[in-house]
Amino acid sequence: MAVGDAGLQEEHLDVLIQTGQKTGISKPRGDVHRDEDYHRVVHVWIYAENTQELLLQRHADCKDSWPGFWDISSAGHISAGDSSLITARSLRWWRVPSHVSFSREL
Repeated sequence: MAVGDAGLQEEHLDVLIQTGQKTGISKPRGDVHRDEDYHRVVHVWIYAENTQELLLQRHADCKDSWPGFWDISSAGHISAGDSSLITARSLRWWRVPSHVSFSREL
């Protein structure tokens, strides 16, 4: 991880080609966004079948991308070398008590 302006560790992301294959290069998140590189993310959608409702979240007004906008239930970058399932299971949003669990099939 690179050290950012605030002295915090910045996550590294795998850089991809347009078809989704890894290039073998990983870069800090800020550089990937600045350079508009292709990179992997995971999206988790929560749909309540019994009420037929889709859970959405609103971005904080201080967020660096799309502040104040409504978005999917939860999302995150897939850190260099990680898998989509590892990332989905570790999303900060899931650390609050909930009745959500992931099957092994994901």
